[in-house]
Amino acid sequence: MKKFFLPAFLLVFAFPLSSQTQADRDAPKRDIFVILDVSGSMINQGKFPNVREYLNREVIDGLLKDGDTFSLITFGDAAEERFSRTIASGADRESLRSDLVRIEPDNNYTDIGMAMEKLAEVLERRGQSGVRRIILFITDGLNAPPPNSPYSGRDLALDEQFKALGEKIARSGWFLYVIGIGGQTDAQAIADAVPGSVLQTTDSGLGGLDVGSYVDQVDREANEREQRLAEEEEARRAEDARNSGVGGFLRRAAAGLGIPLEILAGLFVLVLVLIILVILLLRKIFKTIEIIITDEKETLIKKLSPFGGIMINSAAAILPALGNENNQVMRIQRGAFSLKVNIFDPQAIAENSPYKKRGIHPHKGVVSLSNGRIIRVTVR
Repeated sequence: MKKFFLPAFLLVFAFPLSSQTQADRDAPKRDIFVILDVSGSMINQGKFPNVREYLNREVIDGLLKDGDTFSLITFGDAAEERFSRTIASGADRESLRSDLVRIEPDNNYTDIGMAMEKLAEVLERRGQSGVRRIILFITDGLNAPPPNSPYSGRDLALDEQFKALGEKIARSGWFLYVIGIGGQTDAQAIADAVPGSVLQTTDSGLGGLDVGSYVDQVDREANEREQRLAEEEEARRAEDARNSGVGGFLRRAAAGLGIPLEILAGLFVLVLVLIILVILLLRKIFKTIEIIITDEKETLIKKLSPFGGIMINSAAAILPALGNENNQVMRIQRGAFSLKVNIFDPQAIAENSPYKKRGIHPHKGVVSLSNGRIIRVTVR
């Protein structure tokens, strides 16, 4: 883990003081937690007043933008969630300032383990997404819990329960900045427990600090990561769309067969056209049609099924008595693609008719009879 030996809360809060701009309002909102040590040692050497002054000046007046949320958890004899405020106006900042004034370092113990448990509990309850998540953990001491604490006598650097809490916090997407004020703290154990955290150390004066460029880098990397994820998601959706449907099937098939996509697409189109033609052909062949038969006096309309036929009787009784078995003259027969005329009695057909010969003839529309009558057969 890379260490930056600077006052840690400046890592998060040392932004240039400025009024709210449109860019500030459009920037991703922050959910900022401060986990603050309120053990009695924090009053020594003016540490706690320096922390409070910095939070007032740089956080309340400088960092927090409208829409950001600031939450405070204190720990010492026990861990306690003190307040949480979403900043929407100057009045909210004044309320936050008043809340901080009431915090005093008057506890006798430093229960870092319970501080981590309270943090994990509050973060799980918060469950908020779509914001930049930052945790600032400030302490000046070693883990020294009260006797009734489950962390009493434990070495945080080796404690599995403590490490599990840290990993849970990291998995939830929170960035942890650990601040060690002075040389004798458990800040290193806290940082080690939360993967990806950053450790900062400082003295009680909190002076001579310049971490603005690092903060800019953190925000820039976060924005770049979000942009990259958005682009990757867009690319994934585009690829899914590209690989869906017929086009995607052809691309996968061409790759699997090892042939150019253009050739496979051409073959696909050819097969598709052939299938369409076959369907149209079969539809034509097997579709029931209607034929109109007239002898200039009477007209009949008959449905003709595939490969079926209609018998026409003798010239003397041509219509409407079609199909007289005793006087068969001709049969209108449906073939695969056209009508046929099957002549049974050539004597009933006029001498100049192309149908004069017994047998099957291509349908030409008009049949002239020997008695001078004409039979017309049309299809609709």
